[in-house]
Amino acid sequence: MTIALGRVVPPALVVVGPTAAGKSEIACHLALRFQGWILSVDSMAVYRGLDIGTSKPGREVRARIPHRGLDLADPDRDFSLGDFLRAADAALDEMRAAGAVPVLVGGTGLYLRGLLKGVSDLPRRDEALRRRLTEIEEREGPGALHRMLEAKDPASAKRIARSDRQRVVRALELAEEGVNDIVGKPREEWRGPDRFPSIKIGLARARDEMAERIARRIDSFIKAGLLEETQALLERYSASGNAFKALGYRELVGHLRGEWDLATARELMVRNTLRYAKRQMTWFRKEQDVRWFELSGPAEEAAERIGDYVAGRTGSDAGIG
Repeated sequence: MTIALGRVVPPALVVVGPTAAGKSEIACHLALRFQGWILSVDSMAVYRGLDIGTSKPGREVRARIPHRGLDLADPDRDFSLGDFLRAADAALDEMRAAGAVPVLVGGTGLYLRGLLKGVSDLPRRDEALRRRLTEIEEREGPGALHRMLEAKDPASAKRIARSDRQRVVRALELAEEGVNDIVGKPREEWRGPDRFPSIKIGLARARDEMAERIARRIDSFIKAGLLEETQALLERYSASGNAFKALGYRELVGHLRGEWDLATARELMVRNTLRYAKRQMTWFRKEQDVRWFELSGPAEEAAERIGDYVAGRTGSDAGIG
């Protein structure tokens, strides 16, 4: 534990791992056992209305365990890393003030790394400029903004895919402020120590089991109304928004546009989610000081074992600190 200003600052609990590994179940168990609140570290759960496909907890769960990091922006807004960090820091301050243990859970490695390490101060979003850039792309077609970036910041343009509008726009925004060669580049400050103490828990599963769990998860989403949720969102917001890049939603948008049938959309969802899970594991395996747990079967079966590990690290079984 760390001493700050004459008081003990309890470590945060960090739960990482690929999608469908059981992170939410483990995080809820830890929050209940150690008197914690949950901070979602998910780049798509920040959007209002993306409920089923991001597996947001229901009202009953939120009534028992306070959650932060959810429903922070409408789907037609591009929510950035900086936006998330400002909201997350405010949530952590709120948790500390309430005497709650922060339980960080989610699969967006970039958001977690930024939260643990911090980022240098950069110019904030310029909404007027973003509107002008959007109008340019709508008028001149896909690739127009990337060509602008190639002229203004060639180094960033080489790292950013032409289709990644959010990063292209951010790079152009920074270029207007004279800040180049930043977007998509590893940050020097991320090589240093974390900003606050934590106990990091990683969840891993065998490849075959992950594939089975992902397929079941997607089928449950479709059964719960993910297609209807996507249709309702499209009636209110443009499909060009960053939110519609989310797994599940982007494949169903293609189905609703007539590009493929529902069975094909489901196959694409499974395939793309498996690939994403692999990338998540590659990222999280590089995270420092993670204690990995190999799970098999329901996550709840490992919850007590993981909770005992946390209690052993802190010397407390009823709370931390």
